[in-house]
Amino acid sequence: MTARIVVIEDDARTRAAFCAAIARDPSLELAGEAACHAEAMPLVVEGNYDVLLVDINLGHRKSFDLIELSRANHPARIMVISILGDEDSVISAIEAGADGYILKDGAFAALGEPIARVLAGEAPISPGVARHLLRRFRPRISACGEGDDVSLSRREQQVLTEFARGASYKEVARKFDISLHTVGDYVKTLYRKLQVNSRGAAVSKALKTGMIEL
Repeated sequence: MTARIVVIEDDARTRAAFCAAIARDPSLELAGEAACHAEAMPLVVEGNYDVLLVDINLGHRKSFDLIELSRANHPARIMVISILGDEDSVISAIEAGADGYILKDGAFAALGEPIARVLAGEAPISPGVARHLLRRFRPRISACGEGDDVSLSRREQQVLTEFARGASYKEVARKFDISLHTVGDYVKTLYRKLQVNSRGAAVSKALKTGMIEL
């Protein structure tokens, strides 16, 4: 079964590279593309897609509201691919509902692997983005607030800590000698306890409220 991808990217050459990479991959299908916010809005709200591939900068506007709209209207996964790796952009995208955040490095030939990961419920995150997350939330580790009444088991904390470090499902399963299915069960439990719907949001909330430390 092919995964339907919507591409939202304002740079014509980069958008063409994304679309070409999707066309080359038999597991992917281009479900639509947009170059600006106005073109993207109907695709995001009414389109039929499995993954939203979106840049942060769309001309003079950011795409955070598009991410929020997709999260509110679709079960689709959302992956940011952007040149912007600053803390504010990363945190804003994750809090809006992004499931993954990949920095552009010109390596657009093989989108299948990160898209497959995000469809599997993982959170592809570039190392530079992970460092921003850690730097942003370390000063808040001792902060109290929302989520203080949430209790995580030791293993749930361990799994979430590995995710915060950028580990994949397979890496977590290998580290703790558990099955991928068991990792998925932990993720579902964490989503329920933390009242979030993405791994990025779970990591963000756990770091912010001091439920995990790095």
